[in-house]
Amino acid sequence: MSDLIKAMNPAASLATEQAALDAARVSAVGMVLGAVNQAVAGWYESTDAGIEAARAMVEQMLGQAPSAEQVAQQAQFGLITTGVLVLIQLGLAAVQWRKPNGVLPIIFLIFVIWSLGTACLAFFVPALAAAQPLWLTLVTVVLMAVAAVTHIASIRGSSALNKLRMEAAQ
Repeated sequence: MSDLIKAMNPAASLATEQAALDAARVSAVGMVLGAVNQAVAGWYESTDAGIEAARAMVEQMLGQAPSAEQVAQQAQFGLITTGVLVLIQLGLAAVQWRKPNGVLPIIFLIFVIWSLGTACLAFFVPALAAAQPLWLTLVTVVLMAVAAVTHIASIRGSSALNKLRMEAAQ
């Protein structure tokens, strides 16, 4: 466990191949955190409070109340989409753990920054704040901040790993 925490440090020394490999793998942890965040948000959106919040947001944005059938259909589609995205994230986390590379952490860092920015915007935009409770926004901010650190460390680790392997090959 302490090796994993050391690997999450984006400023850690990556002098050995094992340290660089550990750092490159740590993005998988960030992907799992993203999947957990997505699952919690999907769970909330499938509850009565989440469905009501979504209905109120649609009503506020469009100016008309959606029908109960539309709301139920939207909730079901959202739950299925969330499940698929969680499975994709967990699958890509397994790929990153087994064969670390620099592409997945860069892609997921972009997604994390987007999610973090949207969550922070919810503090200032009333329509976004009404879509989910404060506790869910705070959970998203914390999990995405930690995930961003893991992806940055992984980008650094995969770069160092490639450099060390190139030096060893020469």
